[in-house]
Amino acid sequence: MPKLFKTDIASEADLKVFVTDIRSEADLIVYETMSQWEATEGPVWCYTDIRSEADKIVHFTDAQWDADLTVYKTDIQSDAGWVNSAKSDMV
Repeated sequence: MPKLFKTDIASEADLKVFVTDIRSEADLIVYETMSQWEATEGPVWCYTDIRSEADKIVHFTDAQWDADLTVYKTDIQSDAGWVNSAKSDMV
């Protein structure tokens, strides 16, 4: 977890996500990988094109106030982690 499926339709998403450029605004620092075997915990995300394989369906919003979760993307896997642990059950 989490293996995610991206949708363009907000109403069918389990989770609405906003990506911020400001690290201090994020609830979660996310590392994205192509390997589903690396995506074993909340801060490491892998995407699938097959909806039925996904753990969650996500929609990326353009506005932070529309999002359930605000994330900051990192290129360093060990840097990934929760900033706001109160939301850790969302992923």
